Amino acid sequence: MRRRTIATVADEQARDAAFEVARTRARTCTRCPALVASRSGVVVGADAAPADVLLVSGAPGADEDALGLPLVGQAGQLVDRLLGEAGFPRVGVFVTPLVKCLAPGNRDPSPPEVAHCSEHLVAEVELVRPLVVVALGGFVTKVLRGDVASIRARRGREEPRTLGTVTFWLLPAFHPAAALYAPALVEQLRADLARLPELVARGRPEASPSAPRAPVTESGQLGLF
Repeated sequence: MRRRTIATVADEQARDAAFEVARTRARTCTRCPALVASRSGVVVGADAAPADVLLVSGAPGADEDALGLPLVGQAGQLVDRLLGEAGFPRVGVFVTPLVKCLAPGNRDPSPPEVAHCSEHLVAEVELVRPLVVVALGGFVTKVLRGDVASIRARRGREEPRTLGTVTFWLLPAFHPAAALYAPALVEQLRADLARLPELVARGRPEASPSAPRAPVTESGQLGLF
């Protein structure tokens, strides 16, 4: 028992150190001049790690940029409530933006910006090792699936995906910000997040050479399509 406790502490310390290295790399990144000019800081993933569930939002908005935290404000409150209803309080879930910096005019990140930031998402996924990755919104879904299928066509339809060395269930869902403007979407987002216990209970999908992977370029970066 003593040896197991020491090993567990050592594992946690090693993971914490790896996280700090990954966060420092993200926070000191200057690859995208337009984003460096528009950001107040860099928003990295937060809350639990390791975690069974990882939520990926788009790029930080003004509130996230100001606070340095992902998915805050009314959209964050909605997600917190629906996660709690599903039995997954926010404190037990890892939440991170696809791209870590506020874009000028709050626009969607460009393909080069997505590619430049992809190493940070891959590092987070490999450290968190989620069983389920929830892609919030059409933009994130298109990037992680590597095609242009609409979020309405893909929401709630899980599929195995691999990013880095981790295979997981990818679950597309509407972005909570969209649900705030279209209340009918709240019920669809609720229904999708309510499936988290079922997907986690399935365990990790089997990795195989034929399993779909998130689209990664020859340089190891995520591409848009």
